[in-house]
Amino acid sequence: MKRIGPKRQGDVSPDLTSFSDIANLLIIFFILTTSLVRPFGRMMDMPSSAKPPEQQKQSDTPTVRLTTDRIVFSTGEKNEKEVTMNELRAELWRRNFPAQKPDKRAVVVETAPEVKYERYYQVATAIAAAGGVVAVMEE
Repeated sequence: MKRIGPKRQGDVSPDLTSFSDIANLLIIFFILTTSLVRPFGRMMDMPSSAKPPEQQKQSDTPTVRLTTDRIVFSTGEKNEKEVTMNELRAELWRRNFPAQKPDKRAVVVETAPEVKYERYYQVATAIAAAGGVVAVMEE
């Protein structure tokens, strides 16, 4: 059968309503699942585990002992005192770690097994902020 009118080019168009529905659903999905909170943290230098730091053998190496309710700061066997978190920060800043040699920046952290991670993280962050390096002691 012969066509009577002229042949029309490009009249065929696909139905795009389903594509727009899918696009709207994806936009809604990504809006609902996106979190706008930036992750935070602090980069910390950890001492090498190849050999124990030499300063641990010296008596003037600062040591922080953590229990569930106390923070004890010591610079030797007889020089220890219980401190608050703010006093610990002040004591660490008084040591002026950035001006010292890298091998003299270690601060030993001894923790009891029941100490919560948040408490340990606060102490480790205070040490790193003062320019010190966290040395963890395990029994």
